[in-house]
Formats: sequence, structure tokens, C-alpha cells
Amino acid sequence: MDEHWTVHKFGGSVLRGAPDLDRLADRVSESAGRNALVVSALWGTTDRLLRAVDDPAYADRLVADLRAHHLMFAPRLATGRDSERFERVLSSMGHALEARRANPTDQRARTQLLATGERLSALVVAHHLRRCGFDAHAVGAEDIGLVLKGRGEAEAVDLPASESSFDRNALHGTPVITGWLGSGEDGALALLGRGGSDHTATAIAHLLRAHRVILWKDVEGIHLINPRWGLTTAPIRYMTYEHAQMAAAIDATVLHPATVGPCITEGIPIEVRRLHEDTRGPAGTIIGPGVHADQGPMAASCTLDVMTMQVTHPPSITPGASTANVLSRLASKGIGVHASTQWPDGARLIIDAPRLEEAAEVIRAAGSSIVDVGEASALITVLGSWAAPEEAAALLGSATGSEPVDAEALRLRFLVPRANVRDALGRLIASASWTVDVT
Repeated sequence: MDEHWTVHKFGGSVLRGAPDLDRLADRVSESAGRNALVVSALWGTTDRLLRAVDDPAYADRLVADLRAHHLMFAPRLATGRDSERFERVLSSMGHALEARRANPTDQRARTQLLATGERLSALVVAHHLRRCGFDAHAVGAEDIGLVLKGRGEAEAVDLPASESSFDRNALHGTPVITGWLGSGEDGALALLGRGGSDHTATAIAHLLRAHRVILWKDVEGIHLINPRWGLTTAPIRYMTYEHAQMAAAIDATVLHPATVGPCITEGIPIEVRRLHEDTRGPAGTIIGPGVHADQGPMAASCTLDVMTMQVTHPPSITPGASTANVLSRLASKGIGVHASTQWPDGARLIIDAPRLEEAAEVIRAAGSSIVDVGEASALITVLGSWAAPEEAAALLGSATGSEPVDAEALRLRFLVPRANVRDALGRLIASASWTVDVT
């Protein structure tokens, strides 16, 4: 019979000081069954390591500083059961710094250096949990068979390869697993992108066939609008896997883009909770299978500084071939096109405003002409589900000066004058208030 596992992920945003370790232990103690933890580096550590990668002068005192910083969280770590491992990780950090100083292009040294943040964090958390009565032990993700897609830097966990190499027996007691890390395709250490510890947690959950994943954050859940806009919204209580994937891809949520995928086939729910709230109440947000066909707006993002360009093409035998040529040339220059509408002899493109002049040169070099350039605008992307997306496209209201770009069953996009962005987002919140009601 499969064990009843819960995978907890604790990120750097909730590992800011020693009291956070007590809250972490409380959250684990409230969770029935077997528990596995995935941890990021302590708050600020990865940023310091990234700076040291390219600034040798800054790196001179880094080993001593990080040693002292981690001992503030766990004062007895240097003399406890993991003292030798603690010193080995610090020593490996020093060797990686020396290798990087000798050869600034040494990517393996860079990877080893950045990985020390998670290794130290796992030792600190395991040490504290043992003091709280747990049989906890720190585990390297690469040591239990987690394989990543890529070398050095990877975009995602390779689940089939990880299934073959996963050492479930190494996870005795309460394992504390390093997030962000794994073995690359060449067998050497590799890293996921920033925020990749969420993805590590869901991959571990998939491999363990876990009952649930809890992502512990410093916010209570996923919100309709990113809090940076200063607009107050309640958390979205339920999101489908598909919507959560789309929202992460457009940077509308607190999730790494690859987070959701490993949980879909096993139907494992993902809970987003705030560390300061215990598990007896409902999760801020739960991500799981689809349950509604017409539930309105679920999440939104806003990309500032975009512009429209009206383009005409020379005569072409194949309709759309000229537009495809232009899009390919723009992509080769790294100029993103957010949306395009084409017709036989032309197209309208929505591009990043700061790349306007570059884009114009590329378009003219392709033999096409620019006939009109729009005003600087914002592109608002709204995710949700609508039985009649064409009707839902009016939800921002004409008073904002919004212009629908496209309307699909799961996504709506609008161009909005920059001066009207907050008004448009406010209208969106009002129209979606029923979907985020906390009562």
C-alpha cells in the first residue's frame, strides 16, 4: 500500500529568520502521514551567491559571512550531527569561488557555487527539525536520482529519467531535500531557473505519488492581479491545472512555469498557503483538475510598453508566407511579438515598444513596409473560462479605451492606453469579484 505523503516546499521568502524555523516545524507537525520537505536557500543567500559569481572582490569574505549567517539560524549546527557536512559545503563553496576567480567562464564552478545555498539551507532546516523531535535528515536532490532536462542550466525535471533512477529508500524519516538542484543530462550537477524549487517539490510529489503538495509562501494564495499594482483582491480559491500553467507562463502568479505539470497525471492537488497560518483552515489557493466550464476571470497579467505596427508585404504566392518570414526574422533577433493578426498582404503586430526601431529595421530588411505605428499601450492578458468569449471580451468596459486583441475560451487579451491601466484592472477585479469571494 502506498504511503500517505505530503510534500512541503519552503522558499527563501519564508526563511528570513530563526523564528520562521519554529513556524516551519509547526506546519509539518500539523500534517498527518509521511512528510517530505523541499527547501530553497535562506532569504538573500542566492542573491549574494549570484553577485559573487561575477565579483571576486565581493566573494573574499563570503564563506565566513554565510557560515555566520547560517549559524544564526542553527547555532549548534557546527558541533552537531551534520557538522562535517556543514564544513564540507562551506569548503566546496570556497573551492568554487577560487575556480571561478581563476577562470570566470568555468560554468561547473558557477553551478557548484550557486548550489551551496540550498545545501546549507537543507542542513539548517534538518538540524532544527531534529531539535523539535523529528527524525529529519538533509538530502541532495541529485543524490536521490532527480534528473533535469539540460546541462548546467535546465528548464524542467526529466520525469521519465527520474522515475528510473529515483531512490525512494533514501527518504527515511522526514527528508529535507534541496530544491532547485538535480543531475543534468551529462550526469553533472545542474540547476533549474529561479523559483525552480516549486517545480522540484511537485516532481518529488509525482515520484512519491503524494497525497498533496503544499507551497508555503509569504502571501496567502494566488491573486487575480499581482499585488505590485497596489489593488486589493482576495486569493483565488480554486484554479485548474491548465489555468495555473497559463498564468505562470505569463508571470501572473507566484509559480515557476514548470510547477504544475508533474501533478497532472496523478491528480495531486497543489495548495498555496501562508506560513503564518496553520493547516486547519482552507488553503489560500488550491490547484487541481477542471471543475467549471464557465467561471469567468481567474488570473491576469499586464505587460507595459507595447506598441502596434501595421505592416504591408510585397506580393507573395503563398498567403501568410511574408508574415511568417517577418516573425521568424524578429524571433532570430530576440524581438518578441506578443500577438499578430495577418491578412494576405499585411499584418498587425504587437511588439515591445523599446525594441521599436530594431523591429522596424528587421521588417524593412524583409522587404515589407510599415504603414502605421500605434501609441504606447499595455497588453492585459486575462485567464479564465467563458462559454461565450466574444461577449466576455467587453468585461473591461469601453470607458477604459480598451481594445480586444483576441478572445478564446481560456484567454482574453486587450490593448489598453497606459494611462488607463489601473482603471482597467480595477474594472476587471469588480467583474471577477464573485470568483474570488472568501465567504
